Amino acid sequence: MRVRVIGGGLAGCEAALQLACRGFEVDLYEMRKGMGETPAHKTSDLAELVCSNSFKGTALTSAHGLLKNELKMLGSFLLQAAEKTKVPAGESLTVDRELFSKEVEELVAKSKKITLHPKECVDLISEIPTLVAAGPLCSDALATQIKELTGGKFLRFFDAIAPVIDSDSIDYSQAFAMNRHEKGETADFINCPLDKETYLEFVKRLQEADSVEEKPFEKKELFEGCLPIEEMARRGTDTLRFGPMRPIGLGKHYAVIQLRAENRQKTLYNMVGFQTRLKWNTQKEIFRLVPALKNAEFARLGCMHRNTFIESPKLLDPSLKLSNPQSLIPNPQIWFAGQITGAEGYTEAIATGWYAAWNMANSLLGKEELLLPHGTCVRALVEAITAPNEDFQPMNFNFGLLPRPERLRKSEKKDFFRELSRKNLIIFTRCCRKN
Repeated sequence: MRVRVIGGGLAGCEAALQLACRGFEVDLYEMRKGMGETPAHKTSDLAELVCSNSFKGTALTSAHGLLKNELKMLGSFLLQAAEKTKVPAGESLTVDRELFSKEVEELVAKSKKITLHPKECVDLISEIPTLVAAGPLCSDALATQIKELTGGKFLRFFDAIAPVIDSDSIDYSQAFAMNRHEKGETADFINCPLDKETYLEFVKRLQEADSVEEKPFEKKELFEGCLPIEEMARRGTDTLRFGPMRPIGLGKHYAVIQLRAENRQKTLYNMVGFQTRLKWNTQKEIFRLVPALKNAEFARLGCMHRNTFIESPKLLDPSLKLSNPQSLIPNPQIWFAGQITGAEGYTEAIATGWYAAWNMANSLLGKEELLLPHGTCVRALVEAITAPNEDFQPMNFNFGLLPRPERLRKSEKKDFFRELSRKNLIIFTRCCRKN
């Protein structure tokens, strides 16, 4: 049976590989193969990582660590690619961007069931079963098609990208290598401390800085989970000291900016948590106020790009299938996956790509949907984007989506989540054996 996957990002590639391993002939469409860069993408590679090169934490007592472990048990192809191309970064799964994309490209190329089409696909009204994983940067033409298909239930928000610095331009006499709380066998982060006077000047300049002029449709559409650094600074002088510049676990410093390796050679470092939409010359001036970055050379400056997502609670059923299409076809077989569903984050995109693909396969093969057990991360993530919600906004996976006691003390959280991880793994193992 032939199916289509629209979008060659994280969700689309995971979905295409999963469908291929179930025996389907997959037509994978990626428009960047034909047109190249977008306002955020710099290459035409499959599964290009845009905002960061980190898939976040791996510890089973962290939300993302447990989510990754579930996907590993379910045979995620892209997590295997990430493990194969990882770079040292403490307790997080961080990859070499170029090697990661190359590994995914090879997985797709080696599959005899996947045909890669280097062009845009906007014809959603088709009898061919389709999985839409166009990502948060889908084209205007495809966005229009989705609007027509969904009766206009459509939302937007905007995300920001952090700067990347040439490692040779960092003043290491003003910086130190250390993981927070000295976790991990090697020090994978470069830390740039600021004293109180420098920090206050830094924040003042951010608060007064000029940002790229907002377009009318950008206003009030920033994602709370990924605010530009200047927006955080404007919320209060100490906001950054309790956010991305917190010094806790890094010695006695007033504030600290962490740099994380972009590649295995460690020739490039990104400013952790420093996504921004400041004008490029302004970024250079302000970030060079940091003693360790006074001579910084920027391989990439921060920028703003459009992120688009559908109102999933009103459009998708628990299997991520379009449940109420406004089309001429009585029952179009269309599933959605990735950040366009409102599942914000790299691992979340992979999770929804896996989940939508397996439900799509089961549906087309006449099998039961794979609604994973309550208490598992993948199920909780899907419920977060499909449960009724009149004020739906994109969300990263977090432990707040999982069940917990109403009055859980802060001192009890670590033990609770460790036990939750253990129980979830038992549940998941049984589910994997069943399916």
